[in-house]
Amino acid sequence: MWRFIGLILLQILLFSSISKSQDIVELIRFDSATLSEENGERVQTLTNPRMRMRNVTMVCDIAYRFLDRNEMHAFGNIQIDTDTENIWADTLYYYTNQELSELRGRVIIKQDSTTLFGEKVDYNFLTKVAIFPAGIRLEDNQGTLLAKQGTYFQNQDSAVFRFDVQLQDSAQYAEGDSLFINREREYFQLFSNVFVVDSTNDALLTGNYLEADSTGRRYVRDNAYLMDVSDDSSKADTTHIFAGEILLIEQDSTSTIDALDSVKVWTPRFSSSSDTLFYDSASELFTLTGTPIAWNKNIQLTGPVIRVQLDSSQVRELQAFTGAFAVQQDSVTLRHHQLKGDTLQAFFEDGDISRIELYPNSELLYHTTDDNGEPDGAMENSSPTTTLFFENGELVRAKMGQNQGLFLPEYDGLDNRYLDGYSWRPELRPQKPESIPKARFSAIPIERPFTLPERFLEFIASMLSD
Repeated sequence: MWRFIGLILLQILLFSSISKSQDIVELIRFDSATLSEENGERVQTLTNPRMRMRNVTMVCDIAYRFLDRNEMHAFGNIQIDTDTENIWADTLYYYTNQELSELRGRVIIKQDSTTLFGEKVDYNFLTKVAIFPAGIRLEDNQGTLLAKQGTYFQNQDSAVFRFDVQLQDSAQYAEGDSLFINREREYFQLFSNVFVVDSTNDALLTGNYLEADSTGRRYVRDNAYLMDVSDDSSKADTTHIFAGEILLIEQDSTSTIDALDSVKVWTPRFSSSSDTLFYDSASELFTLTGTPIAWNKNIQLTGPVIRVQLDSSQVRELQAFTGAFAVQQDSVTLRHHQLKGDTLQAFFEDGDISRIELYPNSELLYHTTDDNGEPDGAMENSSPTTTLFFENGELVRAKMGQNQGLFLPEYDGLDNRYLDGYSWRPELRPQKPESIPKARFSAIPIERPFTLPERFLEFIASMLSD
């Protein structure tokens, strides 16, 4: 009896001296408690304690409280619960006057629907900021993120990740060198070595900067590249767009593309070079402006504004306005047939040109051949309107109104005769990409980075049973 009363008095004196030296710690339970002095400072040792400090509750296997410097070390099967998060770790160094904790070993932080994993985490209970200097894995109900370093700001519901960043959710896979994300607004910025496969927009994107949000907006700049992956992302025979900037917006079941600055397009049916590009998936219409040039097979088209109308990825119509000029290189003689007019419309069937209409103020220079396929002159004509009919890509008939023309017999230099405004720039024609961009990193593993702590498994089991 007297021994028991003496033990109670010892604990009262022990905890009374502790409360005077630092913030009050409420001991809910413990197996044993001792007070000793090491290197001139008082140290309280607790085994299997459960304690409360302000709004923080903690359990562990053993805890050492350094009473003269407001510091605590805890080891083994640690669980920390607050009003906003649950934390598990193998080791804890807690500086109570700064509300700062150094968590080591198998560290897990669970905040609402977000779970963070790391083996080295510095966490501030006051500011709710978690720093992961040696690797982070973030999981929520949308996907998973990996990075070599990260800082998570709970109050702002945002985070910064650095080095080998990977993000995977149901709609996209993304990677880059660094990432800023605001989860509440579903907004993120990805920096350097950007690679994104976006299934929402059926697009593969690369560049040195990308930002995106929940509205379906994707903006990429600095060596921006977009590839259509609606059919098969392993095939290069699809649409490729290169530009200084690309803006991709998804709305309902359609999407639009705005591209600026040295825009290059390659598709199996046509290619182009322009200052700007606009594409609407609903109408399958490309609009090119800013000294644009478009190519289809052996035809080059120039004009201030060019439109390329597709039909199920096949070119159906090319249009050029306010000063169009078309050049077709003859497949046999390699001479350049030339067409110009205020407006030009070229129509296609099964990928081959079938008809060209020029109006008004049309001009034509068309080289002819003899029965042996050798050059034997040219026809030059001007007319308010001109309609040309083709079969298998070759001119078979011309229809002109109020024409003024002449036939030029063959002579040296006829192959260098040009209409005003002639331009032939095959060196600017984009070529099919030799390779398809690929992810730099292996797929995000399903497995967590370490064996899950016992108390964490118990916590998850209790949530599932509720």
